[in-house]
Amino acid sequence: MAQQKKGLASESIFRRITNAVLGFLSLLREKETWQALTRWCLWRVIPKRRRILKLMRELNPLIENAPPEMHSLRDEVFSKCCLELKQQDQQTLLDILNHVEHPIGYEQIFFTALYPILVKRDLEAIPIHTEEHHQLHVEIGYLGHNEDYFFFVFEIDSERRMSLKTPLNVREDQRDDKRFTIYTLGCAGLVETDFAAYAEQWLLNTPRLSIALPLLATAYAEQWILNTRIYFSHILNDLKKRNYKVTAEAIPDFERARLSILRHLSQLRLERRQFQSSRRNR
Repeated sequence: MAQQKKGLASESIFRRITNAVLGFLSLLREKETWQALTRWCLWRVIPKRRRILKLMRELNPLIENAPPEMHSLRDEVFSKCCLELKQQDQQTLLDILNHVEHPIGYEQIFFTALYPILVKRDLEAIPIHTEEHHQLHVEIGYLGHNEDYFFFVFEIDSERRMSLKTPLNVREDQRDDKRFTIYTLGCAGLVETDFAAYAEQWLLNTPRLSIALPLLATAYAEQWILNTRIYFSHILNDLKKRNYKVTAEAIPDFERARLSILRHLSQLRLERRQFQSSRRNR
């Protein structure tokens, strides 16, 4: 009887090995697998890697019960998006992300994927303090054609579910003489990152899964970046309907520098207004 059980155990191990090899070979036939492997290898030899890794270590830790795959996914999205940014913008992104109280990870992933697009459109991002946990509130500002400062606000909630088909949750508010739009955004569910289901294709157990997390995160990071930017395009369409101009298209370098100075002055005026308003409300 014992010998029979031993034979069955040996047969089970052999079957698992066979299935694992077949699963691995089938994945190698897919283009996405080779793309993920190539990106993962290239990332290990990029010169910018050391500075980005240093910034990554300065990110506030996620909540205690955050799964390991969430850490890997956040780091992967952060590193990929930092490659699109200049050094100063990388530091700005880090400072904004660290405004989140007890981050789950989704709120930081969502804004990180979005930030390079904001920079390319000459939009400024100013974090808004909130005591709500797992949320990131950010004011997105820009200069209009008359050099007047306009803005809208993102309230990114990591516990709120959202998909690409989720309708926009919009409300309007007023600050001094400025009316602005507030978008309440979820992010959980924007990409179904089921690491366990993906790992089953490789027949990975828990110890081996932890080793493969960086590669799995690479596979999901691109989808997160893509879906976030697709959803942002819906927001841009909504802003256009509200007569918001949120793009600076092909402006000369000297004009871009002038706008940068004006934007900085507008931010200083805005911060002074916010300070005065907060003093009046005390």
